[in-house]
Amino acid sequence: MSSSETIAFLVAAAILAFGGLIFNGFIVTVITIEWTKSRSLSSIELLLLTLGLSNFWSSVLLTPFYINEYAMRIFSDLMLQILFFINVFLAMSRFWFTAWLCVFYCIKIMNNTQKFFLWCKLRISWLIPRFLVGSLVFSFIPSFLASRNIWIQLQKNTTKNFTNMTQRKELEHTLGALEIIFVVLGASGPLLVVLLCSILVVTSLCRHSYRRMDKESNLRSPQTEACIKAAGTVLSLLFLYASFYLTHTLSMVVDLRIKKNPHFITLVFIAYPPAQATILLLSNPKLKQAAAWMMQRRKP
Repeated sequence: MSSSETIAFLVAAAILAFGGLIFNGFIVTVITIEWTKSRSLSSIELLLLTLGLSNFWSSVLLTPFYINEYAMRIFSDLMLQILFFINVFLAMSRFWFTAWLCVFYCIKIMNNTQKFFLWCKLRISWLIPRFLVGSLVFSFIPSFLASRNIWIQLQKNTTKNFTNMTQRKELEHTLGALEIIFVVLGASGPLLVVLLCSILVVTSLCRHSYRRMDKESNLRSPQTEACIKAAGTVLSLLFLYASFYLTHTLSMVVDLRIKKNPHFITLVFIAYPPAQATILLLSNPKLKQAAAWMMQRRKP
């Protein structure tokens, strides 16, 4: 890679990381201010806060991990492993947070008379915090196992006095196995949840629109508008999630992590936090109103 390409890549990565910090920091700030004013958080605000925090720290902590190869390995191997553990935890937790956000939209928008669905709808405010805590616990377990596995590998290599090249190869094989576990357990499950919610929300929207057309009434009723907004948000999150999932799977299958990732794969990883923050900003009225107010204040 030429020096000009490296510089262009690092500039693009820095811009995306900075965007992740600004957008997610804005979400966290707005929700925190609302929290201090009302002394309580609604389910949707709690979901937005956890997603904003996870994406914010992803931009802070994981961007150096992704660009390390292009920056001439500015971190030691042990530091890279620590960042890898953080990567596993943050990635898995924010995937599940995204899934619960889609579940929230699905339950709130859909009209269903089944007892289980009605039970979930009545207790959604009670369920969401428990889903989030469960996601953190579930994400911590594979992160802890990964850290323990790699620590044992490092100690084993040090004890046997292997060369740096041998240590690196064994660590890469360990990381490859852990990435397979991550994709199967940590990413595929939330993706299926988001996909199912997308299907249910779109199906509900189509049924509602069809009924309104049969009654020759206005399609732009408040309920229809809510369904359209929810469907747009869930589908946008599904598209973003699927893009990240496919890119990560590609990098694992082709064994690109062992060598150097192509520019587009690394940039997709770094672009996830600002892209998701943009979707959340556009889908939430309070966040849109706060952003519009800030834009007006900045005008001369």
